[in-house]
Formats: sequence, C-alpha cells, structure tokens
Amino acid sequence: MGQEPDRGRGPAVVMVVTLIVLFVAAYAGAMRATVGFSDVQSDRDAAVRDQVYLAVHGSLLVAAAVVGFVTGRWVNGMGLAHAVLFVVTLAVAMVAIQVASFELACGAGWNGIIRHWHC
Repeated sequence: MGQEPDRGRGPAVVMVVTLIVLFVAAYAGAMRATVGFSDVQSDRDAAVRDQVYLAVHGSLLVAAAVVGFVTGRWVNGMGLAHAVLFVVTLAVAMVAIQVASFELACGAGWNGIIRHWHC
C-alpha cells in the first residue's frame, strides 16, 4: 500500500522515446512553418521574429516539462526526473537543429530550411 504501480520498463522506455521524438518533430515542424518570419528586413521584422521564436521555443519547452512530469508520475512516480529529461533532451535537439540548419545554409547553400540565415 502506498507504492507506485510498476508498469514495466519496456513499454515505458518506448513511450518516453516516442514522446521525445514527437516533441523534436513538432519543433522542426513549427520552425519550418515559421520560416517566413526569419527573413528580416527591418527592426520591426526582427522584433516580430523574436516574439515568434520565443513563443515556439517557450511553449514547446513548457509542454515538454508538463508531459514529462505527467509521464514520469504515471510510469514510476518520478515526475520531476522525467520532466528534466524531456526538457534537456528537447533543448539539446533544438540547438542541434539550429546548428545543422546554419551549417547547411552557410556551407552548402541550402538556406531557408527552418530559418533564413545571414552568412
């Protein structure tokens, strides 16, 4: 009595990995959908771009924390650990996607994949 139910490790790992992959895909999709905001021609365009990027990054990180917490509490009672796992993994993926996009834009000439870069 008072123990958290053990739901098994296999399904829990699959669920956590699937949710993280979905968050990374949602980030890439959201950035691709907002690529028009990254072509800056004026200070106002830069301000709008920054607001859009804050909304995309902030909302996905908060959603990852909430989903990670709920998932962790349901799987094994470690909600905070899962929330940190989801947020850190998503943040690292965000940086990796941005760096890869920059390298493709400035090195290979493929600009505008998830944002417009000025090389």
